[in-house]
Amino acid sequence: MAYKIRLKKVRTPAPGNLTGDIDFICQSFGYFSQRDKNNTAGRIFRLLVKDTSEGEGLTSDEIAEALDLSRGAIVYHLNNFMTAGLVVKEKNKYRLRSQSLQKSIEEIRQDTQRVFNEMLKIAEAIDEELGNFYR
Repeated sequence: MAYKIRLKKVRTPAPGNLTGDIDFICQSFGYFSQRDKNNTAGRIFRLLVKDTSEGEGLTSDEIAEALDLSRGAIVYHLNNFMTAGLVVKEKNKYRLRSQSLQKSIEEIRQDTQRVFNEMLKIAEAIDEELGNFYR
């Protein structure tokens, strides 16, 4: 599966604030924007992260009801999270891709590392063929 991952360097939050820590992860993946006035992406992401301990996942209707938002807005943001590989959908329920947030991020890092390794291998072959050498 192809993912579209966006990373953004943001200030590390002060320790001891769970919401701030979760928001930091969400911001680092580029999900807080000026356009998202109600912090919808962050609210959905916090709910999914907190639900991870139960492991069941949530339907878009359950998320919409819990956050008092339209189902359309929820589905829009869930699709963005799935495109980035953060969230998966199984039997109409959405959850983080792994059993913990840390494991989910580690898996995304491994996915991107595989892509970079393949790109480097191809780039090396191209440079060799063209006579370009890297020291």
